[in-house]
Amino acid sequence: MAVVITLEWVPVESGLFTATAYRKDARQLYLRFRDGDIYRYFDCPASTYQEFLAAESKGRYFAKHIRNRFRDELVYGNEGSGTTCESLEERLRSSVLLAEARAVQKRDAAHAAGVQE
Repeated sequence: MAVVITLEWVPVESGLFTATAYRKDARQLYLRFRDGDIYRYFDCPASTYQEFLAAESKGRYFAKHIRNRFRDELVYGNEGSGTTCESLEERLRSSVLLAEARAVQKRDAAHAAGVQE
């Protein structure tokens, strides 16, 4: 747990995650989920970390580019968080749905702004 404490955590706006960190020297990506669980992903390139930070939907990026692509381990499990694969999949689905809803809202707002001009 000592490594997790010394990391420089970057807060992220996401329905699935609260923060991320990266250890360049070890090529390790850390993701803190909303339920408090922290996972470490091994042999992860810095470009993946940068792309994750830049992604409009962190959950969608995670599902397509990180999940099941890197060896991972649970570094910290929040007691009672129910960290089963099913709950992770449910959270991913919710996160993707939230991202899709935000995209629709942005599109609608842009359209409304264009109509009002």
